[in-house]
This record gives sequence, C-alpha cells and structure tokens, in this order.
Amino acid sequence: MRSWKFAAITAAIVSCGAVVAWAATPEEVVTQREDTMKTFGAGAKTLTAFVKDGQGSIDDVKAATAKMAGASANLLALFPEGTAVGVGKSAAKPEIWTNWADFQTKVKGAQDAITALDAAAQAGDAAKVKAAFPVVGQACGACHETYRQKKS
Repeated sequence: MRSWKFAAITAAIVSCGAVVAWAATPEEVVTQREDTMKTFGAGAKTLTAFVKDGQGSIDDVKAATAKMAGASANLLALFPEGTAVGVGKSAAKPEIWTNWADFQTKVKGAQDAITALDAAAQAGDAAKVKAAFPVVGQACGACHETYRQKKS
C-alpha cells in the first residue's frame, strides 16, 4: 500500500509540467505554444532594443527575461504528440517526435541560456546581458532551424 501511494505521488509530481497539455485539445496546446513563442519574441524585441540600440532600461530587460524564463520552464509540455504542422497554426515539424531526445536536448539548451540571461538581467549586469543574449538567439535558432516549419 505504501509503495502504491509513493508511486502515485511521484507520478503526479513528475507529470505536473504536462498537465496543461493533457487538459487541452491539440489546437488549444498549439495556441498556448504560440502564445509562449510570442512571449519570447516580445522579450527578444526588448533585449534587441537594449543591447543594439541602447533603448530601454535594465528594469525593462529584467521584466522581459523574467517572463521568458517563466515561459521556458514548461516548454516541453507544450509539444505533445499530435500537435505538428496541420493542427491549428502549428509550425512544429513531425521530426520533433521522431527525434525526441535531440529535441529535448535543444530545448534544455535554450532553457539554460534563458536562465543565464535572466540571472544576468536580475543582477542588473548590462555587460553580462549583452554577452548572454546572443547565446539565447543561437539556442532558440538551433531548435527552430531543425524543428520549425518555415513560414512561406
């Protein structure tokens, strides 16, 4: 009895990140995923203005990177099978699920890069933000290049 309870609790904890995806239709998951990507895009816009054009403040950057870090935490849960190109506005290639381990590695790389960027921003270190931002772009680009359908 005790091991059954432990297994049930462990399963619930481990699956917490995927709860959103399980409770939604594939189309709703794609919409959630698109909203998450828009969060990253808005953050990148704020960071580009700060890094390249000297616009905005470190407080703007802190807010943007905090949103990006929060959005990246459950990113894998937004890619359940059945949400590839052809479902809603999905641009996710089917190769995601045939190369799941590689996809997970790429997502982890992006999450780590975003976490480092957020840490630099939250510390108020503009120089570290400027150094960390291109790493995020490279990490996100690596995944998009392989696993995202190009828009025509």
